[in-house]
Amino acid sequence: MDERDAIAARVVQNANTPGGGPWTLEVYPTLRCNLSCQFCDTTDRHRKPQNELSGARWSQIIDEAADLGTQRIMVLGGGEPLLAEAAQAIFSRAKERGLTGFLTTNGTRLARFAPLLAQIGWDEVHVSIDGANANTHDRLRGQSGAFRQSVSGLCALRGLTGAPRLGIHTVVNHENLDELADIVRLGAALGCARVEFDHLIAYRPEQLRLALRPGDQPKLEEAVSEALATARTLAIETTAEALLRPRGLATPPPAPGLGLAAAPCLKAWHHLVIQADGRVSPCCVLAGEGGPIGPGGSGGPDGPGGTVGAVWQNDPFLQSVRTSMLQKTPLPRCRECSENILVHERAIRDRLPNSLQVAGQVAGQAATLREPA
Repeated sequence: MDERDAIAARVVQNANTPGGGPWTLEVYPTLRCNLSCQFCDTTDRHRKPQNELSGARWSQIIDEAADLGTQRIMVLGGGEPLLAEAAQAIFSRAKERGLTGFLTTNGTRLARFAPLLAQIGWDEVHVSIDGANANTHDRLRGQSGAFRQSVSGLCALRGLTGAPRLGIHTVVNHENLDELADIVRLGAALGCARVEFDHLIAYRPEQLRLALRPGDQPKLEEAVSEALATARTLAIETTAEALLRPRGLATPPPAPGLGLAAAPCLKAWHHLVIQADGRVSPCCVLAGEGGPIGPGGSGGPDGPGGTVGAVWQNDPFLQSVRTSMLQKTPLPRCRECSENILVHERAIRDRLPNSLQVAGQVAGQAATLREPA
């Protein structure tokens, strides 16, 4: 079964049957970072750890999620996940429980984690690289030598038996717009299977200075065309085409009809993000808006110690997002969503009719999929 069919089936199951859980668990083990990226929107990245969950609690959370049927864990951040004291515990427990493991990192500490990731059979690692050369990357990342460390980390991991699938993630801005095809070439040279490009979201002055200019559109189209042609020649996956659809201009569009099949986004029925302090949301854009999982392993859903299952079923913010999506009224911040994510969500939504058969649904259950009154 295609993964998107399986996720669509989980969406329908979670809409109809109490006691389900997320297909994907996305965790941010720390907000700390060792770089000073010009475009980063995490303003507290250089503070001391703030109420970070322990490795033991993260292991417990992974157990709770796996018991609910979670299939995949994505380890990324607010900060650099490989700075977290809990990182090794998260990786190890996730693979012990049979979850598919996905890591996004700035790569500067990847070399020291490479033996562990290969040994436990980690599945995929994406390294954030924002230039085809050290000059561009280090300037955007705010640290000399960052490019060398990130590339060295990819090389160290690539050279190990059992190495995961590798990829590069690039935030496109005014300063690296001319380098998209070269970044694809770099990814291929480093043994990457995929190069993801994403638009910059700009709020603060330092971010706005990096935003594409009104006159950059022809240059963007040319750069995307060259990147796509390069990717085809080198047989490497890329999301460059999504750059031609602007980000942050409109909320996710709904489909005709009612219920799940028309909801603008389905993340709240299959995806759970947990911040370093245990707060939850259905996606990275809304990160930290919901109630806490908490440091313990028992207790109510709205206070410290709420389990994954309790929070997934009862958290008021998660419930409000589900209601807003069924009513075709996404939250204002949903306009910040990445086209890469929206493409994935549309693909899941398009599979909902098939998922009804996969999940063994019957016509009478369709009533649960209608818009709330």
